[in-house]
Amino acid sequence: MKQFIAKLQQAKIAQLALCPLPTSLVPIHGGKVLVFAPHPDDEVLGCGGTLALLKQKECAIKVIFVTDGAGAGSLNADAPMIRRKEAAESLAILGINDMEFLDEPDGSFRNSSNFETKVDSLLNKFNPDWLFLPSVLDYHRDHVAIGHAVLNCWQRWKTPSRAFIYEIWTPLPATRVVDITSVINLKKHAISCYALPLSHCNYLSAIIGLASYRGLFLPKQVGENYAEAFVEAEKNGYFGSLQYRMLKLRIYLEGLLRN
Repeated sequence: MKQFIAKLQQAKIAQLALCPLPTSLVPIHGGKVLVFAPHPDDEVLGCGGTLALLKQKECAIKVIFVTDGAGAGSLNADAPMIRRKEAAESLAILGINDMEFLDEPDGSFRNSSNFETKVDSLLNKFNPDWLFLPSVLDYHRDHVAIGHAVLNCWQRWKTPSRAFIYEIWTPLPATRVVDITSVINLKKHAISCYALPLSHCNYLSAIIGLASYRGLFLPKQVGENYAEAFVEAEKNGYFGSLQYRMLKLRIYLEGLLRN
């Protein structure tokens, strides 16, 4: 039986394309874009370059900061206030001034009917053409929980909008890629505004390095390139969808990471 299964797997592997790459995602013009960030800085780390391009395309962009940014108790009591200020400064560099803070607990977010009602209301009121949300494959628990909750709301929302999952702690099996080479300095500047988190971890170097690596996925590369990668979420077929398989993998990985 094992040999039979192995032969089936080998046959499927032989049918794979040589090296399929994520397809290029072209920013829309004049659309509405809604972004969910678990913590202040996730928005610029995960999709700051893409947001800069969308703003240049005259899109209306609203960023929702889900938690209070208190650092799960590891930061000073004034951390939420500092991170709000840093968030406003960072988004201003990208040309964005529309933001909202939901003040859920940092590090211990739990989905609830109340939270999903807030998400439903935001979707209905803002009516975005594009939605950006954190990955359920991410190592940070808040990112997983918030990504899953927002995705549930979007999937039952009856519109033709598109949703894109961004990466931070865990690289994605990307299906879309955006060329951010022209705005990489804006992304760097925006990240640099987050002095408090940067004092604890060198996010700037890590994220720019990730963008450089993702630049390899761009077609017709010339010189130094930078990109942001995403998984485009599927509206239907949830239990067979890529995001559902990602969540199953993340839960499975938890056991391996604890060993």
